[in-house]
Amino acid sequence: MDGLVDRFLAHEPWQKSRDPLTEAERAELRETIAGLRHPRVVEELCALAATHPRADVRLSVLEGVEPFLATHPAAREFLVWLLGDDEDFIVFSAARIAGRHRVGEAYEELVHITGPAEAGLLRSTKPVGIGAAVVAKAMDRILGAEDRAARLGLEREHARTGQLPPGTALDEHWDYDPHHLPRPAPDGMVLIPASDFVVGIGMDDVVHPLYDVDDAVPRQTRHLPDFLIDRYPVTNRQYDQWAQGPLAAEHALCHPDEPEGKDHRRGIAGDTRFGPDHPATGVDWFDAYAYLAHLGKRLPTELEWEKAARGDSGARYPWGDDFDPDALRWFGASYAAVQNLEQWRDALSTFDEKSPEVTTVPVGSHPKNVSGYGVADLVGNCWEWTDTNFFTRDRMKPMISGRPRTEWATAEETSVVIRGGAWTSMREQVTTYFRGKDLFTDRHNEIGFRGVIR
Repeated sequence: MDGLVDRFLAHEPWQKSRDPLTEAERAELRETIAGLRHPRVVEELCALAATHPRADVRLSVLEGVEPFLATHPAAREFLVWLLGDDEDFIVFSAARIAGRHRVGEAYEELVHITGPAEAGLLRSTKPVGIGAAVVAKAMDRILGAEDRAARLGLEREHARTGQLPPGTALDEHWDYDPHHLPRPAPDGMVLIPASDFVVGIGMDDVVHPLYDVDDAVPRQTRHLPDFLIDRYPVTNRQYDQWAQGPLAAEHALCHPDEPEGKDHRRGIAGDTRFGPDHPATGVDWFDAYAYLAHLGKRLPTELEWEKAARGDSGARYPWGDDFDPDALRWFGASYAAVQNLEQWRDALSTFDEKSPEVTTVPVGSHPKNVSGYGVADLVGNCWEWTDTNFFTRDRMKPMISGRPRTEWATAEETSVVIRGGAWTSMREQVTTYFRGKDLFTDRHNEIGFRGVIR
């Protein structure tokens, strides 16, 4: 990777005028990229190329990572990013590649360029030229449609269900070929088999009338291929062993947008209430990302988390549809009973270094808190970071480097979905469908994490 960066992507040459890459250089760049294997290296390359000022370099890297589209999420994100490029020929190339590989993640971006099929089928339009033709053809291929009329039906189905046809992997992709996941499941992980599953809420679900639920997904059926997920959240003991060692200090596999010189040690390591076998809290999104990267894992998307928690049928709690206050660690076990949100806030405001005496509890403390797949502690005890943006529902794409905190701290791209509720959460927050959110640089004693391989 170092040689590739020095030769083609180093910062210094960006400032210098030079001739376009020769065909030999482009071939060398593509060949070098083809030899990359680790997902984090591919991710770093895509991040560097996405903001490279030279169009020929951006295009060459796109061509180089094309073989990785099925297995590396960063390659797919890079492709979608280039659909908004300033250079037409790069947009055209990205659209053709998206169509060739049926990259569902590109669908929404392509719709923004030309509009849905219904607009052109039912009323006159004014096509400009090459761009409209290339994008329309790419959308047909992604959907598997023979013509615009056929695409219209598929687009209407997508609007109704949120799903694209099989093979497009809308908003969901995997870092490893599902057919080649480690089998049997590695120690401490659970295989979630490929299947349709219920996500979101319906009118009959329990929702607190004081909670804002307009961000919830309407109840629907989705599909995910096989993936592996940690049976328990990462513990303080596991995390501290890594965070206090040389791997954390090297930052070799950290997120490329991670703040420079970041200290990965937990922010609440001195509070003895959060014991070694308790879930690892006091870590932010970057901490969780880096820890899991060193294990060849990543954070789950919120859909992966929800499937692991609800099973195929969409249960309200991992163990079923009925709430059991003794089945988990939640606000009701940490504080006295309250009658409304204001009393809940008043109780939480009394938190200090001594009160409450018990915060989180060791993982596995509640045997009933297990989903149908055998995944434990998915609700209560601690919220869990995901790899999903709260507002866009896409994978997280942090972009804070070089920007003042006042600019990005309230930006939508920095809000992460957290799931499951914590020791401070009310009953309505510890359901399998409740969507919490937090700033990805916050290090709260209420948020932990677990990893997936997919």
